[in-house]
Amino acid sequence: MKIRKGTYVLVKTSMFLLVLGILLTSYELVALSVFPILFLLTPTFPVRIKILGHHLEGGGYVGEKFKVSITMSASGFGVVKVMHKLPEHFELSNGSNAAARFVVGSAGIKIDYEAIPTKRGKYSLGKVIVQVENPFLTGKLFIRELEVPLEIEIKQRVPKVIKIGVHRGIARSPTPDVDVSKIGVPGTDFREIREYVSGDPVKFINWKASARKNEVMVNQYEVEGKKSIWIFLDGNPYMKHGELIRNYFESAVEATNAISYYFTQRGYRVGLYIVGHRKYLYPDTGRRQFRRIVDELIQVEPSENFESLEEAFESSKALLITYKPLIYFITRIEYSKPVRAVLKASKISKKGRKAPVEVIALISDGKVGEKSKEKLREKSEENAGDLSELALRILRNSIESRIRSAGVRMTVWEIDKPLSQILLKEVLFA
Repeated sequence: MKIRKGTYVLVKTSMFLLVLGILLTSYELVALSVFPILFLLTPTFPVRIKILGHHLEGGGYVGEKFKVSITMSASGFGVVKVMHKLPEHFELSNGSNAAARFVVGSAGIKIDYEAIPTKRGKYSLGKVIVQVENPFLTGKLFIRELEVPLEIEIKQRVPKVIKIGVHRGIARSPTPDVDVSKIGVPGTDFREIREYVSGDPVKFINWKASARKNEVMVNQYEVEGKKSIWIFLDGNPYMKHGELIRNYFESAVEATNAISYYFTQRGYRVGLYIVGHRKYLYPDTGRRQFRRIVDELIQVEPSENFESLEEAFESSKALLITYKPLIYFITRIEYSKPVRAVLKASKISKKGRKAPVEVIALISDGKVGEKSKEKLREKSEENAGDLSELALRILRNSIESRIRSAGVRMTVWEIDKPLSQILLKEVLFA
């Protein structure tokens, strides 16, 4: 059984007075040594805690302050300590989420503080921990929890991207605002003959081909409409690396949010595949689709399982062939090694034309100086099994060169810099 600090002090005081009284033959000191023991016998009286009100104001985005106020009443006798439990990814900026009060009869207790969320997600702020002990901090400690109906949803703030540039591919123009897709209202350009599926118009049935194959065949024509966008968000375990707020995965989520918002606002179909989770959202348009994407991104975390970008592409291949979208890969190229996936994605179009593919490569380091190189060499010698930062840089440059030489556009984003500036710079200097 753990001895409380207050109990230890009272016992030491009692023993000191008793020994001193015996040595000095003082009956007064011996009698006085009994009082600390009496304090130890003081019971812990029950204290009733009731929550009177609660209020949450502000917040909603990563890095944005919010205020919490909780008022309580306590009745009884003893020392009462209360604490409003905060999630791991919240930082106090002002005030305190804990309070203490010596209660005799009845008293009011108030918790009032400001905090900053450092990570997106849906969080419950519903627990208030109450601790009650007797006035001399001895005896049994009573701990219980009170429920408060407080919840908060933290989202990544969507950067205001003025313009996003895309290279020429199937799109009829280099600017996405006038791009034309291959899905929508059927046009007059013949594409292929295929098997009939439920919902195909009767007027598209090719009777001659049906007679030859002894099954219903239909003509498929190229169709026109708004261009589709497909985003591969890399959620593999290596995306966890980085600081608490500005790690690679949080940055990838920010980029996905920005691109999704930009294109859904302009009427484009936007689809999403989360690599590692093997999860995708079908392409759709409008605010409702953007909300679906945001809701998915609020909850997602880096996966514990690895999935290559090539495997992710193969899982989505049927949809990509149907929609022929502009494809974004958001990843760390030195770990994901996306060359094969990128080359396959650029060849989904028929007629020998390359499909438009964009790669957003996430990095977080600047130039490596001579001293840094020496340190990296020393680190490599100590940890021969791990690639050093310098080796990763060399590998990244090699992969970047191969991607660019294949005619695929790539944006390198140092995640400490604003995303909107990077995308705008790519447009201005493309």
